[in-house]
This record gives sequence, structure tokens and C-alpha cells, in this order.
Amino acid sequence: MESLRRPVVYQGITYPEYEIDFYTSQVHSIRNNDKVLKATSRSFSSYLSATLSLNSERLYVGVHSLMAETFHDLLPKSPLVSYYGLLVGRDKHILKTPTEFTFICNQVCPDHIDGDPSNNHHSNLMIVTQLENNLKRGPKREGFSPYKGVTSDRGKFKARIDTKNTIDQNGKAFSLSKNLKIEEEAALRYNKILEDSLFTIWGKDLGPKMYDFAYKNVIETHV
Repeated sequence: MESLRRPVVYQGITYPEYEIDFYTSQVHSIRNNDKVLKATSRSFSSYLSATLSLNSERLYVGVHSLMAETFHDLLPKSPLVSYYGLLVGRDKHILKTPTEFTFICNQVCPDHIDGDPSNNHHSNLMIVTQLENNLKRGPKREGFSPYKGVTSDRGKFKARIDTKNTIDQNGKAFSLSKNLKIEEEAALRYNKILEDSLFTIWGKDLGPKMYDFAYKNVIETHV
């Protein structure tokens, strides 16, 4: 089996007493005869973590976080992470967008591409900003509409974008369309508002990349 192991990196510090494998995402304890540490999840979360003794403190650390920090150079990156050269962590970054907006990035984190937080294979991890993580999410499962950003009031539909969480994190709370009679029309209107907003904030080069990265409503046609 192919193997690529490195000392784990956690919160910017390298710990040679542990290694993690790029291909298996297994964490090995070097000081404990190369023992593979068991990755477990807690009752309230599906994320897998390993217990590490770091600086005389036992910590329950997410395997996806260890993979992202240790193999930052090998994992795919979202448009903003690539453009600004951001590293994994909770450090606040104040960025100037190409269109002269000021963007505050509060977190850079690993994202599970298939939506399964227990799948830490390298092919399922991408390094993203929290903003982009929100952008790529689909409609809420408990929502009344199968389309993202569609709301209803008295039989009329609106496209709504929470710009504070999905566009720039600094803007106004919501961008709304006019009332529409057809739900699918509102779903497509969401796509258009999203595209226009991203192009306005992130410019002609980053804007299209952000829009390609984002979740967009698709209208199913029945023949």
C-alpha cells in the first residue's frame, strides 16, 4: 500500500512524536512503537478525532484538521485560499478584494467534499474559508423548499441571499428579490443574485471562480 507519512502539524506546531499518513489518514504514535491511534467520534458529532498528548496535555484533535495542516501543500484549495495564500487556522485575516472591498476572514478550515465528516481520505478534503464553506452548502434539509435561498409568503416566492454569510461577511444581512409566482423562477433568481453579488464583491477574475465553486439551484424538467 502506498504511504506518505509526515510528523503531525497542529495549530502551526510540528509534533515529531506523532505521524499521519496521507493515503490512509491514520495517526501513528512514534513513541509508542508506531501504534496506530484509534479515531473515534463523539455522540454529538460524526467528525473523527484522535487523542494526542501534546505539551503534557491530552487533546482530542480532529483527523481532518491534522490532515489539512500537515498536508496543506498537497490538498486542493478553494478560490480564496489559493488567491490569498491562506493557511489553515482561526487567525483573522483582513483582505482587500480586487474591487476594493474589505473582507474579514475568520477561519480557514478543511471541508469534506462529499459531506461525510467521517471520510478523511485526502481525495475528500479541500481547504476553504468559512465563507466558501457556506457558499457551497445546499438547501437546508428542514426547509420548505427544495431550492436554496427560496422563501414563501402567502403563495408568493422570493429569492433571498444572506450576504453576510455567503458573499462578504461584512455586508447587509439579506438581499431579496421581488415576489414571484413560480417557485422555480425564484430558484433561478437566487442563482442570478448570487452571481451578480459575487462579481461585484470579488471582481471579474475571482467572481466567476467563486460562482463556479458555489452551490447553485438546478431545475429538474420532467418529460
